Amino acid sequence: REPGAEPSPRRQSQQRCNSPAPFALCAAMFGLLCVVALAAPAASVVAPASSQGASMLQTWSAALDSAGAGDTPVTRVVNLLKEMSKTLQKEMDEDEALYKELSCWCNDGNWEKSNAIEASTAKIAELDSSIDSLGAQSAQLNTQIKELETEVASDKKALAEATALREKQLAEFHDMEKDSIQAVENLK
Repeated sequence: REPGAEPSPRRQSQQRCNSPAPFALCAAMFGLLCVVALAAPAASVVAPASSQGASMLQTWSAALDSAGAGDTPVTRVVNLLKEMSKTLQKEMDEDEALYKELSCWCNDGNWEKSNAIEASTAKIAELDSSIDSLGAQSAQLNTQIKELETEVASDKKALAEATALREKQLAEFHDMEKDSIQAVENLK
């Protein structure tokens, strides 16, 4: 081999595999995958806090238990991640549909409530003006009632005076009539 010439591809792969950095990285990833693979069956024993957590644990347990004996832990974890991705996508679609429904409900409710508030405010203003006009009309009618009561009282007083005068005149007429009748009889 010439100095300064590029090493062969086989030599390059040997150098990469022999270097400590890739080996440490591979070992760390393998360790992490083994921890996840071993922790999943143990996690299925613990009671989940929510239905979403329960479905995730069931998915993990089913994926790990159904894996064949020939599957490697990496394959099992990759399959588990694929299942988790499907589950998350399904839940995301359900959440999006629920969001659309609830946002529509909120927008409709907000529109209806704002219209109801505007209508009620207009009705309040109308009723306030009606109360003011009816209050003025009530004051006017109370004044008219008082005037009519004084007029009725004076009319009753005048009627009583006229009745007394008529009774007096009637008494005088009866007296004169008796006198006239007596005089006519005396002339006979």
